[in-house]
Amino acid sequence: MNLTPEAVSSDPDQLPPGTFLDDLALGGMMQEEAKEKIRSWSKDKLEENLFLVYNETEIQLTPEELGITLDFERTWQNLSENTGQESPSVLAIDYVMANQVLHEKLAEFNRSAVDASFKIENDQFKITPAISGEAVNVDAFFDEIKEVSLGDLPKRISLTGVEIPAAVTTESLEALAFDGVIGEYTTKYNAGDKNRTANLITAAKKMDKAVLKPGETFSFNGTIGPRTAETGFKDAYIVINNEYVKGIGGGICQVSSTLYNAALLANLSIVERHPHAVVVAYIPLGQDATINYPNLDLKLRNDSSSYLYFRTKVEAGNLTIKIYGKKTGVKVRFEKEIEKELNYHTVRKIDPDLLPGAVIQQQSGSKGYIVKTWKIVTDAQGKETKQLLSRDSYAPTNRILKIGAD
Repeated sequence: MNLTPEAVSSDPDQLPPGTFLDDLALGGMMQEEAKEKIRSWSKDKLEENLFLVYNETEIQLTPEELGITLDFERTWQNLSENTGQESPSVLAIDYVMANQVLHEKLAEFNRSAVDASFKIENDQFKITPAISGEAVNVDAFFDEIKEVSLGDLPKRISLTGVEIPAAVTTESLEALAFDGVIGEYTTKYNAGDKNRTANLITAAKKMDKAVLKPGETFSFNGTIGPRTAETGFKDAYIVINNEYVKGIGGGICQVSSTLYNAALLANLSIVERHPHAVVVAYIPLGQDATINYPNLDLKLRNDSSSYLYFRTKVEAGNLTIKIYGKKTGVKVRFEKEIEKELNYHTVRKIDPDLLPGAVIQQQSGSKGYIVKTWKIVTDAQGKETKQLLSRDSYAPTNRILKIGAD
């Protein structure tokens, strides 16, 4: 077979006929001439207008402005390995530059997500729904062009959007929302004891509307704070060494005891609780919770899947504490056993201010007890679980008589 001079060249630096880079004819050119031709061609291509279309809005820019260049080394290698035929050019993308430019050009189309939020209004959990954000899908744009040759780079590219979900979704807050009262307890107090009532009201107000997240622990002392005149507390009767004496903050234990019972009825986990040294009149045996800042505390942990919300109400000699949570159909009741009764003693104190032979009872006596208390939990299916809450010892309260000296 005879080959014409046009079909083959004896010069190895000359590209054979039929050599194309994309739509650029390079056959018959010397290699250096072809390289210059490619550089000039690619420069023109990279300076041509490119239109990005998003929601019917056009953004005009050039491939060069986007950080798109010709990967000359790989392009020439492909061409050298495929002379006499068409080879595709290879693009190089500066992704950092491209992302920055696209972010600036497309900023008006991006919308940040808004997290769902909540507030408690009229003792109800009110949710403001989340709003999803929107952003131009830059990754899809890169996927479309990264394998395209320079000659085949589209003049118009339609961009798509991607939804940006909120970090806090409406559904996640709905799962955390409380839907009613799960524990409620009321104790009575003597409204005529002004200082004790004032302390009780002050403590109740300090914990009113407290919110406890799942997993969090509520500290009574941490919420109420120090009991001082500066923090609003007054002198009232407290028990020291089996005697009722005046002390700052008397009456606060009734708030902690009422809360303890509301928490038990709500089936909360009790982290810390201490009984009184002696029997108190406002609460059943084994169901009290004394506190003493900062040593003795009442701590409750929210092991539920929802927020807890505390409300306190003090009026007409009644203290009521309600705990709101997610209702589960669980019911709680108590059982107790008195192991032992302890008789009180009568203590006589000489009072020089009394007439000889006169006797006045300063403090009435009361028995002490050793008592066991169980909590019986009935779940929504009717299954009962019995748990020993405590074995408490209450010392007797001495009967104290004042006697006039002879």
